[in-house]
Amino acid sequence: MIAGVCALTFLAGLGRPAVTDSDEAYYAEAAREMIERGDWLTPYYNDEIRFEKPVLYYWLAAAAYAAGGVSPGAARLPSALAGIGLALLACACARRWYDERTALLAGIITATSFGYVAMARHALPDLPLAFFVTLATWGAILGLRIEPSRAGDHPAADRWLVAAGAGAAGAFLVKGPVGLVLPAVVVVPLAAWTWLHGRHPRASRAAIVGALGAFAVLALPWYAAMAVEHGPAYVERFFIGENLERFATPRYNDPRPLWYYLPIVAGGLLPWTPFAALWAPALSRAWRARRAGAAELRLVWWAWAPLAFYTLSVGKQPRYVLPVLPPLAVLLAAAMRRAAAPGSERRGLLTGASVASGLLVVLVAERLYAVRPLLVEWSSPWVPSLAAVVLVLGVAIVAAAVVSHRDRSQRAGLRGLLPALVAAASVCLAVATYTVVLASPQRAPVERMAALVLESRDGGEPYCRYRVFTRNLVFYTGPPAAAPFSLEAVRDFLRRPDRVLCVLLETDAAELEGDGLPLDRLGAVSYLDTGSLTFEALLDPDPARYVQQVVLVSNRPSGPSSGGGPRGHPR
Repeated sequence: MIAGVCALTFLAGLGRPAVTDSDEAYYAEAAREMIERGDWLTPYYNDEIRFEKPVLYYWLAAAAYAAGGVSPGAARLPSALAGIGLALLACACARRWYDERTALLAGIITATSFGYVAMARHALPDLPLAFFVTLATWGAILGLRIEPSRAGDHPAADRWLVAAGAGAAGAFLVKGPVGLVLPAVVVVPLAAWTWLHGRHPRASRAAIVGALGAFAVLALPWYAAMAVEHGPAYVERFFIGENLERFATPRYNDPRPLWYYLPIVAGGLLPWTPFAALWAPALSRAWRARRAGAAELRLVWWAWAPLAFYTLSVGKQPRYVLPVLPPLAVLLAAAMRRAAAPGSERRGLLTGASVASGLLVVLVAERLYAVRPLLVEWSSPWVPSLAAVVLVLGVAIVAAAVVSHRDRSQRAGLRGLLPALVAAASVCLAVATYTVVLASPQRAPVERMAALVLESRDGGEPYCRYRVFTRNLVFYTGPPAAAPFSLEAVRDFLRRPDRVLCVLLETDAAELEGDGLPLDRLGAVSYLDTGSLTFEALLDPDPARYVQQVVLVSNRPSGPSSGGGPRGHPR
């Protein structure tokens, strides 16, 4: 069942929408250039060396390209597979520490939580990082025998410790030192806690050597090769700039408040967030009893430690805290199963949480209907129909919760139905959002603009893009683009004596023409940047503010002297 849910939330329509004009374009394009260059050591983006991140995501995406061709779906496949892996790890943890039904629910919660569904559909390294960190953490907990006391020793504990070393290597190759820090801040204190309560962490010498060997063999050769190839420049840029400065200074991100991640975590668990109210009784009982072996206390630490680490950082980003969601999913599953058990005293709390979850789904359906004016490429029946389906599921969740609370004879059956309805609503929203709402019925605007660029570059002329399609256009055109940082630089580019092209907003083109610069308009597309939609846009979906007109211009018409044919091929 978990595999089926994952197939819908993580894999269905993975190639839609087009590669967004966001960070995912860096990874999708750098992997494409890796294939094109045949250079599997140094990542490039737009023909420039990219030191910002380690190589593993580029390797994974490039391998997907090599197997199935260059496409947005192939670029995102590593993230989608990481989402499936996380759901299976959450299931394994819940099965080991609780029971089969809790394991099934934990896997489904992980597979349908908004944070994971959203990130599994972007070509970004953050979900693979969460998978490798979770694998390293879980493997170390099993391998060092620091589980809850009732679990006993795992029969394959030594092999899990070696898997932890491989997971740490994967995390180190995806994001660098943070891939080691996040498992360590969980595992080291848990080992100390276990020691203080009379149960010594232990592992065989062979397992320890195997874990260290797996890490060294998998993680270190690429870093060593990069240091040899690029010298101190790489070491300084990546380890100092991209890690230490990103964590401790506002160089890359503006400072954000200490409570910044609380709504991020709450949003990442949607539509399951209201059920977090069920945590309190179990956690309170475990704390009062000071049960060193309690699974709940371990799961809380597993979630809290990475959250605290990132809370202390200056450079905060929403997707950094993805590793906290698997232990929270297990906690939620266990709490929901207890509340639904016969004779539970938390019947009212479960009913309230279910009603709140259903109302959230209803609210999402209303907003889905309200944003129709922004979805200018879709005919009218599509979005209202999707909103109606989501609305029905939200109402069904509320109705099932109320009926099960009032009619005890039907309580068990309806309470078992509630998680299925919440999961169904999440699956419906995931598929609808990424195959319809954020996608285009035909070719996406960036693909149409790329085709215009390639058609108009009849002599292989230089081209630039300014303030729109700044990252993703090159993925669809192939040839590198200039990237001026100001309108004055665009003006200078268009004043070159040779023929050049530029992709820019209609408002910027009009300003250049108003300043006396003659432009030859070659085509235009309407564009909604779905990758940077804000909460404000959902509350006030005004097309005049968010739907942009993008134009392709040249400084002079194409002439017979241009010669040649178009270079590159739109994907």
